[in-house]
Amino acid sequence: MRRSLAGLVLLLLVVVVVYVWLDRSGGLRAWHRPLAAPASEQLREDAREIGDQTKQGARDLRAEARSFGAEARERLSEAGRELKDAKVTASVKTALSLNRSLRPYSIDVRSENGVVTLAGRVSNGEERARAEEVAAAVPDVTRVVNQVQVGGGAVAGSSGRSLGERFDDEKIEVGVELALSLSKNLGGTDVTVQAYRHEVTLGGEVATEAQHQEALRIARDTASVTKVIDNVRVRGAVGSGSATERPAGTVEGGV
Repeated sequence: MRRSLAGLVLLLLVVVVVYVWLDRSGGLRAWHRPLAAPASEQLREDAREIGDQTKQGARDLRAEARSFGAEARERLSEAGRELKDAKVTASVKTALSLNRSLRPYSIDVRSENGVVTLAGRVSNGEERARAEEVAAAVPDVTRVVNQVQVGGGAVAGSSGRSLGERFDDEKIEVGVELALSLSKNLGGTDVTVQAYRHEVTLGGEVATEAQHQEALRIARDTASVTKVIDNVRVRGAVGSGSATERPAGTVEGGV
């Protein structure tokens, strides 16, 4: 019994000595390191992946913000150009109506980025040149395209109107043109507007019947318009361009 106990004590002393020796020599740390290293490496890899994803998300957000900002600036710029064109058109029409020799004529005015196009008829070349001169003198007009024709027709239907009626019609024309320009469905169309004693005549050309009906609706809904005369052509449509009268405020297909 004493021998067994002595052997057990001796064995324990050997185990303790070996453990102390391994601990001092780093053997124990070497045994444990392979177990801890894979977990630490995985944590570092996960952290790097999360960091990369965060950076990519930030880059995507910045790109989207830049794209949105550019689109917003473009839309604001386009709206600003349209409003400026409407202002130039109104100014040129007013200048023409205030000229004594040009007052009897109905001269159509369109403007785009400062370039003003004149159309209509006058009695002689002097009046044609005078119309171009008056338009060119208006602020913000950079160039005048003079498509006014000489002779071949009587003075347009502006005769018989007072100066106040002319101003009212000019105001209506500008209002209809501005309303048409603010419709995204009519972008790129060429719709002309002429007003005579609160009756509006639409001309020009559109691509689809939907645009045709949209233009008529907008003109009818414009303040002070009492009647809309439709001379708009639908591109490629058979029989399009015939003049029809539609009183303002009526609904298509109504009784």
